[in-house]
Amino acid sequence: MNLPDAASDQDRQVVLPVFISYATADRKKALSVCKAIERHGAKCWIASRDVAPGQNYQEAIVDALRNARAMVLVFSGAANKSDEIKKELSLASRLQVPVMTLRIEDVEPSDAFAYELATRQWIDAFKGWDRSIDLLIGSIGEISPAGARTPAIERTSRPVVPSPSRRRLLAGAVVFAILIAGGAWFELRPSPSPDHPMEIRLAEFQLLSKDLPGTTSEAIANEIIAAFNDDGVVGVSTASAPAQGKAPAYALGGTLQRNGDVIRVITRLTNERSGATIWSDSRDYPADQGSKVPRRIAVDAGNVIRCGLFGASTYPKTLPDAALQDYLQFCQGHWDPSIQDGRKALVPAQRVVAAIPDFSWGWAAVAGGYWKVAIAAENNRLAEEARKAGRQAADRAIEIDGKNSEAMWIKSLLIDRLDWIEREKLLKRAIAVRSLDCGCEHHQYGEMLLSVGRTAEAVEQLRQANDMLALYVYTALSLARALVLAEMPEDAKAHFDAAIDLAPDPGMAEWIAFTEATDTADIEALDDPGLPMTAELRAALLEGYRALASRKDTVAKGQAIKALLALPKEQQGNAVARLLAGLGASRDAFQLASRIVIEREGSPSIFWYRSMRETLRDPRFPPLAQRLGLLKYWETTRTKPDVCQEPNAPRFCEML
Repeated sequence: MNLPDAASDQDRQVVLPVFISYATADRKKALSVCKAIERHGAKCWIASRDVAPGQNYQEAIVDALRNARAMVLVFSGAANKSDEIKKELSLASRLQVPVMTLRIEDVEPSDAFAYELATRQWIDAFKGWDRSIDLLIGSIGEISPAGARTPAIERTSRPVVPSPSRRRLLAGAVVFAILIAGGAWFELRPSPSPDHPMEIRLAEFQLLSKDLPGTTSEAIANEIIAAFNDDGVVGVSTASAPAQGKAPAYALGGTLQRNGDVIRVITRLTNERSGATIWSDSRDYPADQGSKVPRRIAVDAGNVIRCGLFGASTYPKTLPDAALQDYLQFCQGHWDPSIQDGRKALVPAQRVVAAIPDFSWGWAAVAGGYWKVAIAAENNRLAEEARKAGRQAADRAIEIDGKNSEAMWIKSLLIDRLDWIEREKLLKRAIAVRSLDCGCEHHQYGEMLLSVGRTAEAVEQLRQANDMLALYVYTALSLARALVLAEMPEDAKAHFDAAIDLAPDPGMAEWIAFTEATDTADIEALDDPGLPMTAELRAALLEGYRALASRKDTVAKGQAIKALLALPKEQQGNAVARLLAGLGASRDAFQLASRIVIEREGSPSIFWYRSMRETLRDPRFPPLAQRLGLLKYWETTRTKPDVCQEPNAPRFCEML
């Protein structure tokens, strides 16, 4: 195997990535560490994201370490048992790559790790996440660009030497973990919780076709563990049998079978106490993408089960099997990216509250079902009727449980879409009273902040949402688009790629690819005939972007503007408006953007793109902002859009 030369060149050292070493069970936390590093300007390499499909995994690890600026070991109980991490530490030592250990759990290293880490730098993240990340960033920053391999953070780190006091702390941590596993976790929650743990046992995924790789079942297990292994309520057990007791014992398993050019996967969640099937799902995945099937199972099953069991965790009693079956049916419709299919969420939610009228989260589910119905309604009257019924259901949910953050964020989408003040109140309250496993409250607040022009704050909210639930297509997509708006297109690319990978079908993946191409002005990507757009739209967009790239060719720009304006109105979307503005036709761009926001009920965020700056100087913008409720919001909350902080800010900023 030919390895690249060790990276010691001064010019390359600055951009060398930080290698993230972690156990599979800690993937989400490791991704959070990686994202935190990258937010501070450094690059990182993490296997779950950066090993390409079909690439030899071991070779990728060696190549990445050989070219690493430093190695960050995300250390936990799972990492302490990992033979692969021991190999990575040994290789880092041989390659003279500095290693920093970030302990996310109060776990003493085993003898093998204690030897490897005896002279390494380490930081305790479980004592304070933000401070530990700051220390880690500082440690990385102190690695000499000229190639010095020893970070100097003596003030914040020390060798890993077990002590009696640390052993006592560890014993306490183990007792605490046992209490959690036994169901005492509810005492940490701000509201009444059930007397049973919200945990699923990972049962077997049987391979019914002999030609499926023998490692498929293990890969599925690893992906599901990673999907659930976060700071949320729902956890995964790998025990060989259900725990003793009378409480429900939920198990997740299924079967895989090749059927022609597809792999059919049947997933089941069962209650091992009663023998009832609580939820089942059958999906076909392309056989030529078999390596992606384990992750797709984790994504498609994980979002539904997390939704269902988190909701069940908020009720002070165990939900009967029948009620939980209906609630999980709601969750499947609620989390379906297809709006039309999402309407299927309402009826099972209504059955839940009919059976258990005091189940607050059941009423939030009814509100969520009506939200989906309103989105897909055939006319405004039906949409408003659905929104009204949804608001009533959300109010009932909050009346039963004043900390029902699910009901709050859903209600924020059922009120007047231009009532930014009330929407923000609901979303801030949701964030304050109870953290959701899905990060939905942060997601919706981020979207709202984008609309009112507070882009930097929006990005942070959307990052938090993505940290909580990175395995949902719209979470990744929203963050990607926000990063483009914040003029960070390179950062956005990874999240666009993630959204495409998470898309439930090829059609949606193509639509996301089209969105990325237009958001980032990628001429080469737009030329792909597979993108979902008409030939005339493709031709007009390509002509416009090429004219924009020519800069001084006013004739080409004029012709491109004519081609864009000649498009049928239904094809004149956000991309056309932004391109018109970039080409200098700011009045036409303003008119189109106004039509999109008012007639099509689009987001005002279109006005905050860099290319749209001249539209903000249009004398028609202040009246439009007034009509959209933006001026009232800014004046009432004493906030301003980010554009007002720029030199030569638009004149409307003087009104604020």
